[in-house]
Amino acid sequence: MSLRSQLAQFVLAASMETMGRRRHADLLKQAADPARAQSDALKAILRLCKETTQGRRFGVSEALSFDDFRRAVPIQTYEDIRPGIERQIATGMLEVAPEPPLMYARTSGTTGQPKHIPVTRSTLKQFRAAQQAMAFPPHAAYGAFRGRILGFGGAAREEALSNGVPAGSTSGLIYETMPYLLRANYVVPAEVFGIEDYELKYLVTARLALAARDISLIAAANPSTIIRLISVIEAQRARITQDLEKGGFHALDRLSPEVRAAVEPLLGPSRDGAKILEQANAVSLADLWPNLRAVVTWLGGGCIHSAASVRAQLPKAAGMIDAGYIASELRGTIVVDARSNLALPMLGDVFFEFVENAAWDRGERETLLLHELAQGAEYQIIVTTAAGLLRYQMNDVMRVTGFIGACPTLEFVRKGRGVTSIVGEKLSEDQIHLAVATAFAPPPVFYIALADTKSAVYRVFIETAFDGPDRTKTFDEKLQQLNIEYAAKRGSGRLAPPHLVRLRPGTGAAYHRHCVEVKGQRESQAKVLALQRVEDFDFDFSDYIDENAF
Repeated sequence: MSLRSQLAQFVLAASMETMGRRRHADLLKQAADPARAQSDALKAILRLCKETTQGRRFGVSEALSFDDFRRAVPIQTYEDIRPGIERQIATGMLEVAPEPPLMYARTSGTTGQPKHIPVTRSTLKQFRAAQQAMAFPPHAAYGAFRGRILGFGGAAREEALSNGVPAGSTSGLIYETMPYLLRANYVVPAEVFGIEDYELKYLVTARLALAARDISLIAAANPSTIIRLISVIEAQRARITQDLEKGGFHALDRLSPEVRAAVEPLLGPSRDGAKILEQANAVSLADLWPNLRAVVTWLGGGCIHSAASVRAQLPKAAGMIDAGYIASELRGTIVVDARSNLALPMLGDVFFEFVENAAWDRGERETLLLHELAQGAEYQIIVTTAAGLLRYQMNDVMRVTGFIGACPTLEFVRKGRGVTSIVGEKLSEDQIHLAVATAFAPPPVFYIALADTKSAVYRVFIETAFDGPDRTKTFDEKLQQLNIEYAAKRGSGRLAPPHLVRLRPGTGAAYHRHCVEVKGQRESQAKVLALQRVEDFDFDFSDYIDENAF
């Protein structure tokens, strides 16, 4: 190990014992009185946001009580605030965000246009503090920072907006702006995350990671990323083994000058790595990195199956820690107990409201506060943040898993109605409608897309008179055009191509009867949800499949 790496590990461990422990203790202290912590958070956010165009329109100020705030500001979606964000990008005026954004987090929207979420100096500071607090439990429980870190992130600069401000991944910005010595403990330089060719990006990551024999922590938001890395290593085993044996990288000439300059000094030979890769019967995390202590990734929602696959590959002493509730809009929770994976909401940074999920589906919008939630119940979540997202509906369902102090612990369950996410793509029902309309003419009589999490595929069942050639490619390409996250997951291989299944005439009518007679929906109000999860779907299509497949 180089002197620089030894120094970086010492600095990181010292940081965990000081800043990480302190941030962790601060959050636990707030959990003793969540109502007070949330009141303070709301006042601080409204103080920041009162002079924005949006703040003045709603008349917000730190003097508002929660009830006043709830009466003044309606629950909003991104489409409600999109015009203000677009004006802020175009003019520089503080329309939504109370500070000039350092960047915009770019993610898929329910329309074809991506969302651009402001990331300000204040919110970046919050993200960093949350990272410190989140890092302490894996360090305390598993010694996760005794070695180096294999971290995955997005590109901080996926595009430049009209005002020159970058739009991309918040994780990329945090990664890029870490102190030098802390960044030196990471195996993969931030420049690698900007590689657009997904296969090449995983190949570079594999080459760098396999040369590091002392990896003790892997951090990836989605466990499918880790599974994809292992599959690339398996497929390219012979070439990577050669690279490790001799030094260098066989695809070096495919890298941009910027990426090449960042990785070339790291491509020395690693005969130990080559030997392990050559002799391993089946590539697994335990074989490749026997000193691995912990994996931090999403464990719930649509990630259950892929997380189980990762868990099966770990060394016996290693643990898996949930990454908490993270979205482009916010860092919502952090795990404070690495053994039980209990996660507290970020009480001092974000103001939270909730509506019981069944009540939300009935159209009720009266909200509850954190201290009013019930054990085991599921809720839609509404957030208010220092970036100017006021009463912003996330369309995410959260479950109360327990209590620490007087504060409920929360876990992500799934996206709300009309949106599914297998590996983070956040596909919407509207996008399914548009893709079907593009791929089929005349329009199908009936169709339903089912998200199959276990197989990482969308199965689309269609009753149609269309008798032309296979339209799977057209359907898939339209979804990729409409949804940047879906395109990224398809490009990286984490999502399989959609599977289109032709249904016999009369299937739609049979499903409608099922909704009325079995599910008890009113005849006049029975509505087909065109996008659902396999596990929520209660109708068997097997007797209705047309043998004339697409």
